[in-house]
Amino acid sequence: MKVIEKYNDSLHNPYWKYQLGPESYEVKDTPRRVESIKNALHADDRFEFITAKQFPDRMITRLHPYHDYILNTAASLTKDDEEFYPDLFPGEGAHLTRKSDAPLWGGVWCTDAVTPIMKKTYEVARASAETALSGAELIRDGAEKTVYSLCRPSGHHAGPRVFGGYCYFNNAATAAEFLLPSGKVAILDIDYHHGNGTQEFFEEHKSVFTASIHCDPEFEYPYFWGYADETGKGQAEGTNLNEPLPKDTKLAEYMQALERILDKFSEFAPAYLIVAAGFDTHQSDPIGGFQLLTEDYAQIGRRISQLGVPTLICQEGGYNTDVLGECVRTFLSGFMES
Repeated sequence: MKVIEKYNDSLHNPYWKYQLGPESYEVKDTPRRVESIKNALHADDRFEFITAKQFPDRMITRLHPYHDYILNTAASLTKDDEEFYPDLFPGEGAHLTRKSDAPLWGGVWCTDAVTPIMKKTYEVARASAETALSGAELIRDGAEKTVYSLCRPSGHHAGPRVFGGYCYFNNAATAAEFLLPSGKVAILDIDYHHGNGTQEFFEEHKSVFTASIHCDPEFEYPYFWGYADETGKGQAEGTNLNEPLPKDTKLAEYMQALERILDKFSEFAPAYLIVAAGFDTHQSDPIGGFQLLTEDYAQIGRRISQLGVPTLICQEGGYNTDVLGECVRTFLSGFMES
């Protein structure tokens, strides 16, 4: 299996600490996440690493209206370890006569105050999107049936209006837009958190079926999206399926949700599948709450691959670097078994 990468990964090394009620979270989107995955895949000769291509600016800018904001804010920083956080968010009824790309206007372009921009964030986020685009090009051209794009930062919380949730550009959505001229696309998000940005990109687009298995947003981020009654809008009604599951979900319940989604995908008959693959569903993940085991990912990967269409797998979350690499390898290995 081809593995696409494109990093100087240590350039984007943010640190988050936030409090939610009595619980305090410390999360670092550390370069060790990528190192863990690469070490696991390099030890297996079934995986071949190739470097992502450069794509024109328009492939990123046409989807992300906050592109220039991220670019300009990153350029305004003077130190590699400096972090800028949007911290003022205009509520409903605010008089927004214009939208500036200046750093202090971050609340117009971002959903939260936990997604920092660093000096190299734009460079690394763009490389992440190009990693997804390079994988999409390989499956579109028929060069590969399945490709894994090692994206970091993640992308599924970045939407058509705002970025956030540690995500800057939506990698899966960018790849889907690239593939759409060649056929219908299904997107399956298996991250612990709902892919709200991806859903919003395509909630009125009948040629893209979006589906997500995630922890119930009544209890988990992103809270305001990801409920079962969100099924698409207008002509795209019926082309979004959310499977919110309770905390402590184990493999049996997870697989039941997956079967419901794959049944819908089969009816939709996509030309391409994109899997937004997060592994914060593992029982030991510090910000997860499911009880999946490392070996469970083989069964999940094997079942998804049985859909039998060209597939791009984009890396999303996963924060326990002691197990992340083996989770990814196990999932991809299961995918290759079918």
